[in-house]
Amino acid sequence: MTATALRVRARMLLHQDLPAPEERRAIRQAAGLSQGELAEAIGVTRQAISNWESGARTPKGSHLERYVAAIRTLRSAD
Repeated sequence: MTATALRVRARMLLHQDLPAPEERRAIRQAAGLSQGELAEAIGVTRQAISNWESGARTPKGSHLERYVAAIRTLRSAD
């Protein structure tokens, strides 16, 4: 498999690991984090987190990677 195909596959898997918007919010809240705290941890704005949790927008690129990693981490902290 080519390097490009591997990157596409990895990106597809990230999208599969991204929970529904309402579940994203519940995971963050269960961890006791505000939108601002999560935003600071992954290097985005609080408004970006708000948009992702409301379903108005979907993270892309490196933001998607960092957000999914954060969600995975918060889930495993339960």
